[in-house]
Amino acid sequence: MTDAPDLAAELADLRRQVAELRAASAIEQVIVRYARGCDRGNDPVMLAPLFTEDASWECKGFGRYTGGAMVAKALKAIAGEKIWWSLHYMISPLIELAPDGCSAEAFWYLWEAATIPNETTGEAEATWIGGTYTAKLRLDNGEWRFSAMELHLNMASPSHEGWVRKRFPHGTAQQPYFMQLEPGEYLWCACGKSASQPFCDGSHGDGRIRPRPFEVTEPGLKMLCGCRYSKTKPFCDGSHLNLRLGQ
Repeated sequence: MTDAPDLAAELADLRRQVAELRAASAIEQVIVRYARGCDRGNDPVMLAPLFTEDASWECKGFGRYTGGAMVAKALKAIAGEKIWWSLHYMISPLIELAPDGCSAEAFWYLWEAATIPNETTGEAEATWIGGTYTAKLRLDNGEWRFSAMELHLNMASPSHEGWVRKRFPHGTAQQPYFMQLEPGEYLWCACGKSASQPFCDGSHGDGRIRPRPFEVTEPGLKMLCGCRYSKTKPFCDGSHLNLRLGQ
């Protein structure tokens, strides 16, 4: 016969497991609602309630935005500028609840079919986008909401070329250069005259605009500014999007 203390412990453990399952299910639904909002042109009416008031959203090459309302406006503006149609697949979410059950961290894969403007012609181009999301969530007025989200892009390849030939769009004066860089020292072109963009080739001559040296300490994908308006030169901060977030 099972002792009463053992039954009480088993019951408490079952309650904890049920609470964790419910929380995980609720968080998965928030992720799905986020995908649906993105697929409707980053609809701010659908997206804003999914974020806390102090939330942040970030993606290298698209910028970092803070405040739930600002995040929703920025995502809407990004859709208007760069993503004209999309179908998001949020795959294999991994959810880790905090011991208090009131906050969580989540990770999932992104596979996306999208229509984006070609970087040189501006014409619509079918594109495959792949990456991963990391996010923090917390209970806010009884609802799970994102308090921080970061999208890590691994590819944005035209469907007719594929990621082997063209992993990312070519950098231009209107968008960043996606560069796979090894540790070392580099010179970023600040004058815009170099034929080996985004790196300096000496074309600035004796002009007043000099190249900007920078160092890479960790190998990986770097987004280098092409528009030269970034506040974090030589790295992109999303300034090329010229988002009018006040509208």
